[in-house]
Formats: sequence, C-alpha cells, structure tokens
Amino acid sequence: MIEAETIELLLLLIRKALNPDLTIEIPADTNWEEALDLAISQGVLGVCFEAVEKLPANQRPALEMLIQWYGHTEKQSLQYEQTWDVARKLDRLWSAAGIQATVLKGRAIAQYYPVPNHRYSCDLDVFIGHDWEKACELLDGKGVQLEFEVYKEAEFTLDGVYVECHRCITPFRGNKHLQVFERYLRGLLESSRVQDVLGCFSTKAHPQGAEQGVQGRFFEGTTLACPPLMFTVMLYVEHALGDFQQGKLSLKHIVDWAVLRKQDVDWKAFETRCKEFKFDRFVALIEALADVVEGKKELESLSPSYREAFEEIFQQSESSKPRSWFKKRVNLFFNIIKNGKKFSQFGYTSMPSFLFGAMWGHFVEKKARV
Repeated sequence: MIEAETIELLLLLIRKALNPDLTIEIPADTNWEEALDLAISQGVLGVCFEAVEKLPANQRPALEMLIQWYGHTEKQSLQYEQTWDVARKLDRLWSAAGIQATVLKGRAIAQYYPVPNHRYSCDLDVFIGHDWEKACELLDGKGVQLEFEVYKEAEFTLDGVYVECHRCITPFRGNKHLQVFERYLRGLLESSRVQDVLGCFSTKAHPQGAEQGVQGRFFEGTTLACPPLMFTVMLYVEHALGDFQQGKLSLKHIVDWAVLRKQDVDWKAFETRCKEFKFDRFVALIEALADVVEGKKELESLSPSYREAFEEIFQQSESSKPRSWFKKRVNLFFNIIKNGKKFSQFGYTSMPSFLFGAMWGHFVEKKARV
C-alpha cells in the first residue's frame, strides 16, 4: 500500500517542476526511497527530479538517495537519446527510398515539456501509412526481425530500442467510430503536407516547451515529420482513454495533459471535435485530474467517479506483463471486462459493444480499411 504522504510528495514535486516559481515545503520525515519507486512506476521520475534539484539543501534527500534520483534520471535521459539515434537511423533507411515517417506520441509530446528528455517513453512509435509494406521490406532486408502480432503495426527491436512501425494510427478494425477518427487524423497529416507543398509552413521553432532542433514540420536533421499540434492533442486523448479503459492510467498521462493544455491550439475547434467523437466526458475527467495534480483543485471537491479514477492510478497491479500474443490478448480482454463501467461513464461506446467490434474485427473484418 502506497502511503498518502508519498503520493502528496510526488504531487508537490510535479507542481514545482511545472511551476518553478512555486515554493513548496517538504516534510522532514519524507520516505524518499518510496517516493523514488513511485515516481519510476508512474513515469514521472525525470519531471520530479527537476523539482528535487531545486529544493533548498535542508529539504533535499540524503546524499546517497539524491545520487540515486540523479542516476535514474540520467539513465532515462540516455535512453531518450538512444531512442532518437534509432529514429535517425530508420529515417536514413526510409527516406533514401522516398518513404515519409511521422513520429507519434512520445517525442511528439516530449517536445512541449520544459525538459523534453525528462518525459519518460519506453519505445518509439512512427506512422508510415500507405508505404508501410515497403518500409517493412527494407527493414527485413537489413536483417531486422519483425513481429506482426497486431494488425496495425510491425514491432521490432533495433539497437536495444523497441519500435512500433504503424500502418494504422489507431486500432480501428471492427470499430466504425475509430475508423472515422482515423480518417480525421490522416486528414490532419495530409493538410499539413499540402501546406508544406504550398510553402505555407512556418520556419520558426515550436512554441513554448519545444525541444531545440524542431523546426517547421520536421525534426531537425531528419525528414521525420512532426505532426500538427491538434493531431498530437487529439491522438493523446484517444490513446489515454484507451489506457484508462484498460486500467493503465498513470501520473504520466496526467502530466502530459497538464503540459499539452498550455500549448497554443485552437481549443474551440478541439472542443467541437471532442464532442463529435464523444471524447468530451473523458476530457472533462482528465482536465479535473490535471487540476488536482497542479494544485488548482482539491481531490475532495471532485465527484465520486472522478476521485475513484484518481485513486485507482495508485492501485495498479505490479504483475509482470505477459510475453506471448495469446496471453496478452487474454490479459487485455479481462482488463476491459474489469473496467467495463468506464466505457459507459467516460467512453464513446459501451464495453459489450467495444468487445463485439474487436471480435468482429479479429474474426471477420480481417483487412484494415480506412
């Protein structure tokens, strides 16, 4: 059982990291070892360390523990750079064949963080689209061992980095709602490409929080496309909702939203689209949870279902992830059943309808047609 004081400490550190001018008080009896373990498991280690290193000397952890925090954060930063080395390597392979890849999620979100390499990501996601088979053939020709367990992507490990090479952005097979959403996301990418052709894209760096080296629509020194901000925000919502419905929501999801909602996006258009795709109830939840994390609202002021969602973040199972495709599918099925009420409370469809669509897509609708 995680101590309430440890959770409160992590929230204080996150608030300090997101608002460096904020003054916080760290209790003298703080369990820094438990806080470190929780920060790692919740994917917010690097963000929390930004606050730890700004604390007055008398509020910091003991030197040995401080070194542990620093070491884990440096390891994460090295992983961040290693992942991008692999991204550049893939870009050289694919761009030589005229294949355009778009970076999804991880780095596309991290660029908006105050310190991008402090946003934890365990893998690299890229979207290829219609050139997906050609991209896979090039990888196979280089001796990369590809796995096709999931229809929407090819999975592989390159130089120690796990990569998902997407032919689909979302798991839309058998799900008419996500099929429409998939077309919308692809339309955003296509509109961005058209703007490039017309010479209308900006040569200025990304807005506040953008990592150094990202200009226009591409990451510096590569032809890897950086998706439009609206694309990143909308995909975040869909992906976070899916994780939430599987019982996998974490503090990292909440911090992602706290960072993204500060960016210069057309929020009126965003609100309209969320209502259209029935994401609005989940957005209201994630907004409220972000308010709690940032200290703008007290948890006790939220509705019971919102409080339950927040408290559940810290009750996730510590069990190891299954390796085989069959066990993964079985585990996913039972997670969805267990979290069934979240579909009716915050999702765009009921849990039975979602499962029926998934089974229909697996057994009947084999091809992923947009």
